[in-house]
Amino acid sequence: MNFLKTFLISLAIYLGLNTVFTLVAVFTVVGFPTTDIILIITMIFAPIFTFPGAAWSTEGIIPLLTSTDFLTDFMLFLGLVIPPLVTVIVASFLGDNNKTVFGAWLLTALITCVVYSILLGIGQLSSAYLAIDWFGKVASYGELGTILVVFTAGIANGLFYGCVAYIITKEGL
Repeated sequence: MNFLKTFLISLAIYLGLNTVFTLVAVFTVVGFPTTDIILIITMIFAPIFTFPGAAWSTEGIIPLLTSTDFLTDFMLFLGLVIPPLVTVIVASFLGDNNKTVFGAWLLTALITCVVYSILLGIGQLSSAYLAIDWFGKVASYGELGTILVVFTAGIANGLFYGCVAYIITKEGL
């Protein structure tokens, strides 16, 4: 498959799986703001903000070991790890070569982080939850730092899972 088809399929799979995990959170988390549509849409793109190392350890396995609400923490862990892994596995079997798959996933991660930062910036005007999230990030990193951290996280996800895709392509195996 050429680059464009691999990219579009990886983008669709990644956003589709993120949508599934977001909807699971909407319907299972008590007190979730179901009327805040911009928050729900932004949450579809939000996992790209989590660095791969944090998704696997800091926000993944370690909270599971010390959790009082195991189901919620387990769903968070799965929501951070399953979408990129399934996406790169499927893309690696559909792509022509390892460079195509790496580039398709990297572009998917970069577009996702750009859309997330736009939604986070625009959403703070209409959503109190996104405003709190934005101001929390700004308090930690500053305004420019928040945007740079979002893009850095997108690049880190693109490189980390892109390397996984590069290794497990049909050429690599």
